[in-house]
Amino acid sequence: MTDPEDVDEPAAWAAPWTAVALGLVAAFGLGAWTVAATDPPGRLLVGLAALAVLGVTAVGALARPRLQVDDAGLALRGLTGTRRWPWEQVDAVRVVRMRRLGVPAAYLEVEARDGSPGATPTDRLLVLGRLELGTDPVDVAESLQRHRALAGRRAAGRPDPGRPALQGERPERDEDDEHGGDPADGPEPGRGT
Repeated sequence: MTDPEDVDEPAAWAAPWTAVALGLVAAFGLGAWTVAATDPPGRLLVGLAALAVLGVTAVGALARPRLQVDDAGLALRGLTGTRRWPWEQVDAVRVVRMRRLGVPAAYLEVEARDGSPGATPTDRLLVLGRLELGTDPVDVAESLQRHRALAGRRAAGRPDPGRPALQGERPERDEDDEHGGDPADGPEPGRGT
């Protein structure tokens, strides 16, 4: 029986519907304030804020799921469509922690390369926050790393952990076994130095 942690079922993340609804209410409230404002500079600033909130809300409502992973790679959906990166083109997955206005925040960063083999690759840095993902970026990063590691094992022809080795298949060896034991212990007896 395989461990549930070793099964790489597709996963998807998107902004929660409550955040989308609150964004819509805020956009309409700012729009009403724009109409009611009497000074032109204030009307312009509040109108721009209303458009910005409406744009972010539209991404949260229409780009669902925002991030999706499976055994083939990851996909990021936006208003104009979906972009896919196979795991071979994903260079790094990490969580960046920082303070925004004195409040701790975590962001998921994914480094990926665009382009077909032979073409000059274009590097991309995808940055997604808790609001876009609908959950803690740390949990999403763990899931992405697990999917990426399982895809790498499959590409290398290694069996999944927890799956019994088939006849004729060599079991995975520990790194220490490949080098003749722990390097700190020195060479094994009977082996040259």
